[in-house]
Amino acid sequence: MDTAFLGNPQFPDAPTRIYLDIEGDPERGFCYLVGVIVQAGEAEKRHTFWADSPAEEGRLLGQFLDLVRQYPDAWVYAYGAYEAAFLRRAAKAAGRQEEAGRTLARTFNVLSVVHPHIYFPTYSNGLKDIGSYLGFRWTEPDASGIQSVVWRRGWERTGDPVLKEKLMTYNMEDCEALRRVTEFLSGACPRPQLRGERPGGDEVLPVIRVEEITPVSNRREWCRPQFAVQDFEFVSERAYFDYQRDRVYVRTSKALRKSQSRNRGRQGKRNLRVNRCVELVAERCPFCGSTSLTLTPSRTLTRFGFDLRITPGGIRRWVTRYTTSYHRCVACERQFLPWEYLRVVAHGHALMSWAMYQHVVRRTTLANVAEMIKEYYGLSVFYPDVRSFKVLLARYYEGTYQRLLEKLRSGSLIHADETEVHLKDGSKGYVWVFTSLEEAFFLYRPSREGSFLTELLKGFRGVLVSDFYAAYGSLDCPQQKCLVHLIRDFNEDIRGNPWDEELKSLAGDFGSVLRAIVSTIDQHGLKGRHLGKHKREVTGFFESLAGSPLHSEVAEGYRKRLLKNREKLFTFLDHDGVPWNNNNAEYAVKRFAYYREIANGLVHEEGLKQYLVLLSLYVTCKYKGVSFLRFLLSRETDIDKKLPVAGIGFRSFNEITFGTGRRYERCSIASTRSSPSAPSSFGTPSGNITNFSGNSLTSEFRLSASMTTFRSFSTASSGSRLSTSLSRD
Repeated sequence: MDTAFLGNPQFPDAPTRIYLDIEGDPERGFCYLVGVIVQAGEAEKRHTFWADSPAEEGRLLGQFLDLVRQYPDAWVYAYGAYEAAFLRRAAKAAGRQEEAGRTLARTFNVLSVVHPHIYFPTYSNGLKDIGSYLGFRWTEPDASGIQSVVWRRGWERTGDPVLKEKLMTYNMEDCEALRRVTEFLSGACPRPQLRGERPGGDEVLPVIRVEEITPVSNRREWCRPQFAVQDFEFVSERAYFDYQRDRVYVRTSKALRKSQSRNRGRQGKRNLRVNRCVELVAERCPFCGSTSLTLTPSRTLTRFGFDLRITPGGIRRWVTRYTTSYHRCVACERQFLPWEYLRVVAHGHALMSWAMYQHVVRRTTLANVAEMIKEYYGLSVFYPDVRSFKVLLARYYEGTYQRLLEKLRSGSLIHADETEVHLKDGSKGYVWVFTSLEEAFFLYRPSREGSFLTELLKGFRGVLVSDFYAAYGSLDCPQQKCLVHLIRDFNEDIRGNPWDEELKSLAGDFGSVLRAIVSTIDQHGLKGRHLGKHKREVTGFFESLAGSPLHSEVAEGYRKRLLKNREKLFTFLDHDGVPWNNNNAEYAVKRFAYYREIANGLVHEEGLKQYLVLLSLYVTCKYKGVSFLRFLLSRETDIDKKLPVAGIGFRSFNEITFGTGRRYERCSIASTRSSPSAPSSFGTPSGNITNFSGNSLTSEFRLSASMTTFRSFSTASSGSRLSTSLSRD
């Protein structure tokens, strides 16, 4: 396992380093051994100061301070607070507090960085565990702080030089272990307070950041278990519900067998009733441009297009069959298919729009949308198909999505808020929302860190309305804090401290000022010329807060909070149309929160980003009073553009390419046959009817982007036939 870093730990560095370790007897309260390693570049010096009795402790302090005085630019490194406590205590006893204070000012406790910021794969943060993890080994396998006390007392009883040597060796090895840990951390931590350049280049260290680690989710997930025995996996796979119904129970249940046989007979695209047939015939060779083409009738190809017809009267399935044959050019002898045939899409835009309307507005899961399409319209659409609908529409409206952000940046008001979301891989991210009174823009970020806001809202000079999250304070623009958040905080603390009269008084004064302002807003709206009269009351309120501090800790906290945000609490008094709350953004966040109830922990990052594109369009349509479904059906990319009347102009990709192909048998074809010269009362959006002949109605279309002749016909109940010919100039 690698070492993990959290946050941005600060680690001082200098060309000269002094590593300090002190041994003492905690029960008797004195130190008897000071070990020091001085490293200046490649040069290294080691010092050991020994005291035979507690009376010599002052001499130890003097020797150490004299040594440190020789290196005025060095940092002293210790592991823990024991060394600093010795310096303070011994200096006070010796009357050398000033000199010791200068040394303490450049003494750094390495453990103070390890404890809150660095996670070693060890059982503790002790020097022995971390030093051993980094590869350092002590001479004595049982060396420890307790063992050093045993050796010291043994030396005091016997005077054995071997015990004294063990103590000095152990003390110096602690200094070496400290150096190993310090060098490791120094290479991985930022060093903003450099006193000089450390020799040598940066070392590549086996460390990772905690923010980059995918956390293990504590959510219960549906998943396939991993079996240690292969036979268990074999047995478990055959216990699934679908497997048993399709492979086991069907052998003994007549009802299941009949149901399976019935469903199998309904499968297949050809079983659906076709509403329109289109034969595609190319007129020119795409390679040489020749018009001398031959067809291969025996090799007829067929594709189907599935869509919905959505009108004010209802919704119905619409199936179009496209047929063509292989073409062979007489001039260049190449074989090809009409390019329009290759561009036929299986699912039309109206079907995709209806599916995403159900997903975004009705918060229906993609799997349930697929089931609804099968149940309502009899189309064989599956979960991967519906997921592709989301991908395609998100890609189609990406430009609209970006233009929403541009409108927000160029506007005079932005509401901002954020909320968390859990992804399928177990990680947690945040969805940020930025809204005005008419636009909404949702954005996913892997963390709540707000440094991206400066770049995202670059150029914005309006008023930002937000809660009290500190990240918004980095933006260089006028800001209005949500006063509803402040009111809620006041209310919760008053309920939790019912006898705090200072808190009640402070909240009452604030509420009185705000109530008068809101009453003016109810009467005149958010207009600065009417709200300006309240500035004197606001100034008086803050002047009363600037006096002596309050005795109540909670009330004092609110007093400081109000004074700190003084310039951001009543900004709306100086601007027209700026609200005093952030409800506009919170409303948008709730739209996502409803979706999160069904998708939290089940969606991937890419899928979430695609959903947020469509959600941005939906909430924007909601703010503008535009039907989201009508907007999708219109294929427009500008929400501000006037949409066509419902049921008119909502054409799919295939319909735009090949014409509307409406069922003309619904029209008055019989009257046309009886009066061939009479003008037609209907037409198609792709062209005008120009010729009538016999029992068939013929029309010619000219498309600037077509090289193909389309023969389109739809048979009516009366047996009349419509043929359409389209050609390219």
